Amino acid sequence: MKRQRTPLLLTLWLLLALPLAAEQTLYTCPMHPHYIAEEMGTCPLCGMDLVPARAASGDPQELGEALPAATVRIAPETIQNLGVQYGRAEPVQFGKPLRAYGIIVANERNRSEVASRVAGWIEELGITAVGDPVRPGMLLYRLFSPDLIAAQRDYLSALERDHDERTQAAALRLRALGVGPPVIAQLRRERRLVEQTPFYAESGGTLAELPVREGSYLRPGDTLFVLQDYTSVWLHASVAEKDLATLHLDTPVHITLPNLPGRLIEGKIAYLYPTIDPSSRTGTLRIELDNHDGQLRPGAYADLLFAVDRQQRLAVPTSALLIGRDGRRVIVALGEGRFQPRAVRTGLSDGHFTEILEGLEANERIVVSGQFLIDSESTLRNTFARMQRRKQPLIELPLSDQEVAMIDHLIDAALYLHEALVDGYSPEPNFLQPAREIRQLLWRSFGETRLGPILEQAEQAVRAAQQARSESQLQSALDQLTRALEPWIRDGRPDHYRNVGITLWREQAEGEAGRRWLQLGERPFTPYGGAAERIPLATPAEGSP
Repeated sequence: MKRQRTPLLLTLWLLLALPLAAEQTLYTCPMHPHYIAEEMGTCPLCGMDLVPARAASGDPQELGEALPAATVRIAPETIQNLGVQYGRAEPVQFGKPLRAYGIIVANERNRSEVASRVAGWIEELGITAVGDPVRPGMLLYRLFSPDLIAAQRDYLSALERDHDERTQAAALRLRALGVGPPVIAQLRRERRLVEQTPFYAESGGTLAELPVREGSYLRPGDTLFVLQDYTSVWLHASVAEKDLATLHLDTPVHITLPNLPGRLIEGKIAYLYPTIDPSSRTGTLRIELDNHDGQLRPGAYADLLFAVDRQQRLAVPTSALLIGRDGRRVIVALGEGRFQPRAVRTGLSDGHFTEILEGLEANERIVVSGQFLIDSESTLRNTFARMQRRKQPLIELPLSDQEVAMIDHLIDAALYLHEALVDGYSPEPNFLQPAREIRQLLWRSFGETRLGPILEQAEQAVRAAQQARSESQLQSALDQLTRALEPWIRDGRPDHYRNVGITLWREQAEGEAGRRWLQLGERPFTPYGGAAERIPLATPAEGSP
């Protein structure tokens, strides 16, 4: 590693690149198709000769793109036996799913309390246990109260004297002490005292609290009963602080409860509480639910799925998607019994529909039932096709002229490393970078052929050369790169490289242990020291299968 200089590679690239059509107006680089020029020349990014833009963009295989999945044809009677059902990619209105959890609680608006307005002793309770149902007009309790007895006497005295104003005042006093109209009517009818004054329920519900018992002494204001109506309940849901901004009143929600499997409840947000729980960093929202059947019990857990950002999206039924290691795909029905697996890029999903971002157009017909067997048939045929491609000799691979020129970048990298070692200068890592990109560009089309291991091993060798810090490391990288390219040079396109004067060499050693290199010309310039031995390239007859 004595000195550094820029290698003279332009002549070599002119030898390896293919002639271009003169009548083309626009030109592009096979390795960097985003670069477009109006005149013939070399790529400023890698120095490779430009090619006609139409030639670089016409054939999908020439660009290294994946070929369409194999189309299969199935007989009509087989389609019927498989139970194939069809659907379409079409606009569907749905939103981003947002999950939360919640708890059923009592509706506070349906809660009522029964309190005493007078002092006295409870002589009898009409309801005695929490959970008892209460109906309007039902007897709640009987109360012995001296104050009530005095008020009754005033009322009866006014009745006997037939004094209307005094009678009305006495009746009003009884009402103020909590005596109901039925009791007042009984006093008017029977004209005698009721020592144990009865009190009746004015509204219905369920007994939620019972703080008193028979014989308890009451003071004015003491609570006797708490009644709760459960015909409607609230659902309090906790939502992460960061998601609260996406919710608003009337946002639809799907609710499921673990204690009611199979039941789906739909509701809307009724209220968003204005505070955040500092311990859990969640906000609370309220959903009002009908509960006339009594199955929604306070304290039960609930799972909630909100649909936020609702809008029209191109979507397919989620059941139509097939998920594999290569991503997601659908089976497109082409008509006349023909089906084609097609890769798609998906977006949002609400469980029933999944958004399609790429891969399908609106109204394209797809398979939503029976697609697994169709996909298995297609996969089996693709597997046989890949097996045939793996057996295909290198010389028979259908590479375009531009793809061969791409592989020549790897040959050029080997020649560059050889020149650097022989002339004693440090290779520039940036000059090797275009060669590292070859594997990515060609892998989709040829990664499953015999060319795949060559591209992978060559890319590893070029990376090792870029990272080399000593002469021995650079020699090892050159030997690794040459060994990776040797099958391609000898069996892939031997005539092409023989015509441009590229020769393959190795150190003289026992067997195949000698380190290898590529160079131009018939006279060996060994980068390793010692004697050299030439490795002949295959003749046309030898390269043929």
